[in-house]
Amino acid sequence: MKMLTGMTLLCLPLTGCSLLGYHKVKKASWAPPEEAAAVVFPNSFKEGIHLEGPVMAALEVAMNEFLPPGSEVQTEDPDKRMAQCLSRRSTYDTHVLQSGSDLFFVWFSPRPSRCGLSEPILEGGAVYAIDGQGRILDRR
Repeated sequence: MKMLTGMTLLCLPLTGCSLLGYHKVKKASWAPPEEAAAVVFPNSFKEGIHLEGPVMAALEVAMNEFLPPGSEVQTEDPDKRMAQCLSRRSTYDTHVLQSGSDLFFVWFSPRPSRCGLSEPILEGGAVYAIDGQGRILDRR
């Protein structure tokens, strides 16, 4: 009995983190050196998209709330393809609007065509209002 209690106490902290919403972020994988050798870096980022620090922080807060790492969209539909599609961050277009110096709106809109699906989605995205302190003010 003492052994079982001891094991339970040892395992409790391990499960406690997942119960509180802690998720270890998966490290990015690196391509093999042969593939990396073929990459040519640009001389300028003038034509690129520029996200300032506060915008990036608001985007991160919104995305982690909308689709937390490791989460999966649940469905009653026996065909799980749409749920699997909506569980991938790469399915969504993201639009960020900075309103003043301390308010950001972040809109996620799904593109199921990226998963080879053509079914329309009526309510698959969300718009978040995020303040400059990284707090969610509202969601629609």
